[in-house]
Amino acid sequence: VIAHLSLCVQRLEGMDQAVDDSHRKVDQFHETKPGRPQNHTTAPFGSLIVTAMKLLGLKYKDIVTETERLAKLHNNPDMRIAKSTLGNIISGTIRQPGTAKIDALRIVLNLSREDIDAALGLQPEKRFTEQLELTRARTHEVSLDAVVRNRKLRMPVVRDDANLEETQFFDAVANRWANLEVEYLSSYYPPHYCYVVVGEEDRNASPVAPPGSRLLVNTLLDKIRPAENLSYHERELFYVMTPRGFTCAYLEYASDEKIVLVPHPLSGNVREEFRQSEIRIIGQVVGVLYPE
Repeated sequence: VIAHLSLCVQRLEGMDQAVDDSHRKVDQFHETKPGRPQNHTTAPFGSLIVTAMKLLGLKYKDIVTETERLAKLHNNPDMRIAKSTLGNIISGTIRQPGTAKIDALRIVLNLSREDIDAALGLQPEKRFTEQLELTRARTHEVSLDAVVRNRKLRMPVVRDDANLEETQFFDAVANRWANLEVEYLSSYYPPHYCYVVVGEEDRNASPVAPPGSRLLVNTLLDKIRPAENLSYHERELFYVMTPRGFTCAYLEYASDEKIVLVPHPLSGNVREEFRQSEIRIIGQVVGVLYPE
């Protein structure tokens, strides 16, 4: 009887092992679907992603879920990365993803812009000076990453029993102060704001916003209102795209079909008239940081 029971146990153990082997093969089949390489890539950017995923313990579905959350948070559907797209990026089939997807991967995988640029081979040294000169010459938007990178903000840590509904000296309710990396606050950054640098060749808003100025633009404010009896320091300044590129200038309606681009009188530039279909009002300038 004991021998018979021993034989039955061995057979049951063999069946369990067979079931485990079968499940393992099924898992391997699902993990090695065509077009979705697992940890095997010769692309530098793909290797960077795979290494970061291992360190953080993330899987494909985790990346998809997080990028979907970022897309909703920033109201930018281009930030979403599907499983197949992620596989193609890792394998190198997609050599350089779009800016929104790169930003999403940077945030989810906690990567630095320098590491990503190096992996993608962006801005080779021999062309860096030329690219820098082109950037300085034209008015352009800068990414949030460039604004918050390597910057710190001194923030108060308020006492647990503090009542912020009453007016009082702030030092009395602050428990301590801490230096916080601005990059950690990027998820709270209003998506309708953008940063713009006035190019060296753009003098339409000078001297209110001379070349080299850093501008904060609210993209929700894009309506032209009458500017009667207002000085140029009170008039609304807009960041717009014209047939010749981006510029910052004042705007007026010439008719129902035309818009006049109005430069500051001290800029030395002349007015230009465009059809409304030729002008795209990106937003109103709500803040100016002057060049040193």
